[in-house]
Amino acid sequence: MTEKKQISRKDFLKGMGTSLAGVAVAGSLGGLLTGCSAETASSSSEAAPYPFKYKKLDPAIAEERAYNAYFDQGGWGVGVAEGFFGYLADEVGYPFNQLPPKAFSHAGSGYGQGTLCGALGVGATCIGMVTDVDTSKKLVGELFNWYKTHEFPQYQPEDLNLTTTIAETTLCEDSVGNFMEAQGVAYGDHERKARCAGVTADVVRKVVELLNETV
Repeated sequence: MTEKKQISRKDFLKGMGTSLAGVAVAGSLGGLLTGCSAETASSSSEAAPYPFKYKKLDPAIAEERAYNAYFDQGGWGVGVAEGFFGYLADEVGYPFNQLPPKAFSHAGSGYGQGTLCGALGVGATCIGMVTDVDTSKKLVGELFNWYKTHEFPQYQPEDLNLTTTIAETTLCEDSVGNFMEAQGVAYGDHERKARCAGVTADVVRKVVELLNETV
């Protein structure tokens, strides 16, 4: 392992700002690169009933899609959205094909402030779209409690032997900062990105598992 680098809160937030700038650009292109044609969007004259009808998903496929989307499409929120809404769009179609994953680009880097982990925020949205209010509150609570004690990341397809760490909170700054200190890497290093992609994958897997057991 390389010598640990001293990571200050200022350096952490500065790194997030640089990363978020790229995500913002990607998000601005979302309307051009994803979504459905006007013909498809107008195929139904009525709004889909709430909650949307959920179809059980394969957690392994969901986490793989989320991990890849983190790199290919732009971060935590997009990754979870692709692993869930993108997957359901392919499996079910309407109304999930009306939710372009890039619309969740803003969730990256703790919503640009190092606050709530973007994977958690979008994960809660996924649950809320397909469950009634009471069930949604219950499952989101379970998801958040799980996040605070889970050893991230379990999903490591690149075999980088990344150090697993426990966030103990739902805050992006703490979750990522704990890992960078333990691994001895900077925010811009690939190991940090692979770790956060793994967090994204772990979160969407947990969302799918909770819904598969409940809905």
